[in-house]
Amino acid sequence: MRIDVILDPDLSPQAVTELGLLAEQAGLGAVWTSNYPNSRDPFINLCPLALSSSRIRLGPLVVTPYELHPYKISKALGSLNELCGGRANILIGGPTGVNAFMGMDTARMVGRVRECMEILQGVSPDAPLNYKGDIFQTWGYQPRWMTDEPPQIYVGANKEQMLMMAAGVADNIMLGDTSPERLERSLQQLDVNLQSHGRTRADVQVSALVAWHVKDDAGASVKEAKSQLALRGMLDTWYLDSFLDEAECQLVAANRNKFFSAYKQGSHVIEGVPDSIVAKLVDYLTMSGGPESLDRHIATLQRYQAAGLDQVAIKLHGDPHAAIETIGERLVPVLML
Repeated sequence: MRIDVILDPDLSPQAVTELGLLAEQAGLGAVWTSNYPNSRDPFINLCPLALSSSRIRLGPLVVTPYELHPYKISKALGSLNELCGGRANILIGGPTGVNAFMGMDTARMVGRVRECMEILQGVSPDAPLNYKGDIFQTWGYQPRWMTDEPPQIYVGANKEQMLMMAAGVADNIMLGDTSPERLERSLQQLDVNLQSHGRTRADVQVSALVAWHVKDDAGASVKEAKSQLALRGMLDTWYLDSFLDEAECQLVAANRNKFFSAYKQGSHVIEGVPDSIVAKLVDYLTMSGGPESLDRHIATLQRYQAAGLDQVAIKLHGDPHAAIETIGERLVPVLML
């Protein structure tokens, strides 16, 4: 199972390069940069690493066809791919915080992502692309300079409609913020969806995003995980009902604003939510704890691997240098070699 890392959105190009080269040395598969509303441009942020590295893959996530027309995404992705000699990735997904910043609605999510994928996959230096979709159009697009190995294009898919669409068009799929039980259900549903499109699991590579908070200090790790819980699937009940009962899910939903307040303040205190529920959220939606927790997390990842997961994208928090070293020393020998 390939192990990737997702870097913090606030990192500079110089820091991204340093950490990317460390990840390459540690044997990791890819480095992803986060595309947050206030972050640096994720494509430009990767350019120094693209020129400095030799093996590791790299790319931005999540890029939405709300903020950029697929034609413009293709130009940026192709340029990054050229810089790194055909090692670029990208994760295309639905609405993010960028939509609110741009004053955009979230309509036609599945259709936008599907048409974006079809345009990106149709780009070729050998023939012009003429695409007339219900939402997007591209006429006569033929970038003759895109001669490197094509980038790997992922669809971010979790729920029913996106997962069905992705099963029909995507070569790579990334699930997000999933508990073990939810991941296994999603992979089972993906098999059904692929079959309906005349495809099998051999036709796609499946990754999953996992939040990583493991530190030398277990207490600091758990506090950090609690402060970031608002980002874990935005605490949508769909992500929670595999390990919380109905009343607990309703309580989380009623207090979702408290989780976001804690996130904005960098606080581990979630007002109005019992510690027992917060502890379950940390246990099921993150990989947290001290060094003694590593065997348990490795066992969970092995469970994912046995269920058919091809890759895992580990979202780093806190000290990324230490996290990459730990992942390289403990996870790579067990899961990748």
